[in-house]
Amino acid sequence: SAPAIKIGLKQGDNINVETLLNAALIKSANDAAVALAEATAGSEKEFVSLMNEKALALGLNNTRFINPNGLPGRGQYITAHDLAEIMREAIRYPLLKEILGTREAEVFTGEGKTIFIKNTNKLLWSDVELMEGKTGYTREARHCFAGAGKHETGTIIVALLGTPSRALLWKETEDLMALGTRVMNNL
Repeated sequence: SAPAIKIGLKQGDNINVETLLNAALIKSANDAAVALAEATAGSEKEFVSLMNEKALALGLNNTRFINPNGLPGRGQYITAHDLAEIMREAIRYPLLKEILGTREAEVFTGEGKTIFIKNTNKLLWSDVELMEGKTGYTREARHCFAGAGKHETGTIIVALLGTPSRALLWKETEDLMALGTRVMNNL
């Protein structure tokens, strides 16, 4: 299981899609992910079907979703390779790329409520040339991260699953980014 990260949405709150995307991708707000699913497909179940169809269309044969927020459950799985491919696809969309690279933001409900959110991607504050990324954590999956880093000759995608601590997650990400840079420089 995992902590239920939420931004405190209540039935009847009027929130636009961009605000929900910010909450889901910057804050990991599970309630925002569910609201996006319902707004997009009418129900979580229908949205999960769309997620699985998209995964197959991208050639991700080692991925199966059962919910829109990544919380654990029977039959849900993904590999680091497939997660990296999802990140590669996500950054093709300018809005998603921008949100995944945002350090902090204020989002607003239609009723005027202000919610401050801060990204859990520590590397956005470091010297690592990381453009964007998304963290994840559950007790079963442990610390996870998918990210994209800029290089003169292209983009380096990193995905880690099952890291025992957040500190090790950032160290291993930086090590993989450095390795990717050496490979791209033919060193």
